Amino acid sequence: MAKLEKPKTKRQLTAEAQDAALDGNWELALTLNDQMLERFPRDAEALNRKGRALIEMRQLAAARDAYSEALKADPANMIARRNLQRLEMLYNRTDGAPEGEHIVVSTIPNSAVFVEEVGRTWVDELANPAELGILAEVSPGEKLELTVNDGRLVVHSEDGRHLGEVEARTGSRVIDLIEGGNRFEAYALGISGQSLRFILRETFRDPSQADKIAFPRQVRATQDLMRERELLFQRDESDFLFGDDDELLEETDDDTTDDDRDDDHGDDSGDASIYIDESLADRDEDAM
Repeated sequence: MAKLEKPKTKRQLTAEAQDAALDGNWELALTLNDQMLERFPRDAEALNRKGRALIEMRQLAAARDAYSEALKADPANMIARRNLQRLEMLYNRTDGAPEGEHIVVSTIPNSAVFVEEVGRTWVDELANPAELGILAEVSPGEKLELTVNDGRLVVHSEDGRHLGEVEARTGSRVIDLIEGGNRFEAYALGISGQSLRFILRETFRDPSQADKIAFPRQVRATQDLMRERELLFQRDESDFLFGDDDELLEETDDDTTDDDRDDDHGDDSGDASIYIDESLADRDEDAM
């Protein structure tokens, strides 16, 4: 008698559905999430993943149903709420919703591309953006195309739709670096206000430009933040005490030796990395 195959666990189905999405295999992702929902019909994460697969397959009405069900199961679910807003933008496009249009299959990049690196990445919103209905078609995590046009750094979607430009100051610097042999990539982060937020990353620096920092403004901003942090550490504790605490401070000062005061001012440099590298973790969740 043939041995019955043991059903996959929820963890296994989740992992397989996530891998399918990362590979851009949206039909398989949809099938796997449907299998999970047969057993766990109110699983908001599976409903979100199903909605994402349906958007990529241009089945927008079904995607809206999936995200609506996710919001019913979890009213605080921000991924479902954001994507319902995105779908609303798609339906309000002047040329109509892209229901059933040709699918551009794209894989979701490794989450490391969304981690900010001082001097090598730049996060911003597109200048001169396309209408929101066009921008809403771009999925968070989608790779964007960069082209140089008449001295401007222009951004397109993978299927060639014009999305906007990198603002002039940053764009001009990047163009100069590209002409010198450097390479850059851009990825969408999501709708922000009336534009699309993106991250621009230097992926290769030509040896001839080894001493040129791609994004010096980001370095200066980080340095300003670190100086402000150092000033906070150097301020006397009394600056933060009020009222009756002042009397307590005076009593404590009378009992404190010079050696104690010296010990109170050690190395306060701390770990700067917590102020520098900031992972866009919710994008990974959104991308599943």
